[in-house]
Amino acid sequence: MKKILIVLTLVCGCIFLAGCGKENVKLNFTELAEKIDNLENKEFARVTAATLLGEKMEGLEEIYQGNFNKEFGINDDNIEEANIAINRSTNDMFLIVKAVEGKKDDVKKEIDAYMDSLDEEVKAKETFEEYDEYLIYIVNENSKNLMKEVKDCHNKLFTALMEVDDDTLSQKFGIEKDMVDEYLAKIPMMVVNSNSYIILKPASGQKDAVKEKMNTYMENLENQWKTYLPDQYDLVKNRLEKEYGDYLIYIISQDNDAVYDAIKNE
Repeated sequence: MKKILIVLTLVCGCIFLAGCGKENVKLNFTELAEKIDNLENKEFARVTAATLLGEKMEGLEEIYQGNFNKEFGINDDNIEEANIAINRSTNDMFLIVKAVEGKKDDVKKEIDAYMDSLDEEVKAKETFEEYDEYLIYIVNENSKNLMKEVKDCHNKLFTALMEVDDDTLSQKFGIEKDMVDEYLAKIPMMVVNSNSYIILKPASGQKDAVKEKMNTYMENLENQWKTYLPDQYDLVKNRLEKEYGDYLIYIISQDNDAVYDAIKNE
């Protein structure tokens, strides 16, 4: 009998602990929106990195695609995207290059050949890394530290979102204002991506109705993207739906767990 009581006590204790932190949850939407909007994804931000280097390295002249072969002996047809700039007086420069699929080795050989043609004093300032499908070369006295900063450049997880108001909540989701006590929802401004986050606190007795409206919205979203952009359709299909305290949470992004963690740790 004592063993049974001990087991029951442990089970009850586990159930209680599992529920800890979820009762009486109160989210600060103002702070939470700022936190979520500033989350970064795992993708390298080439343009941000080029802007950073342009600010930290002096006298740079940007070289545009079409002139890569003339300036560096790089076959322009093998480049998918790139930012390249050089200081012609000092030969300080940076190259952030993503090759066309299957051409990375060819592009690297061409850039390495150009680097090998430079004076030893210039070559001594070179730092190279292959990072997230990009070939990154920096020639500068401070190239190693600059490379560390460059590798910290990542795109925001959410971009070009608009905040949902009462009218949009009704028109887009079919949820009327009196069905929720509060909400925070941001959806794309234009139909070019599906990234969004929606946090709803249903009013008393409205939880099932709100969930039904959201199920319909998500089904419509799937149908919208199914024949449009496969990658965005996958994001919608792999969305995160959670209940946290009294809140219903819906996240469509490339890192749903990071967004949910931000909400829980708000």
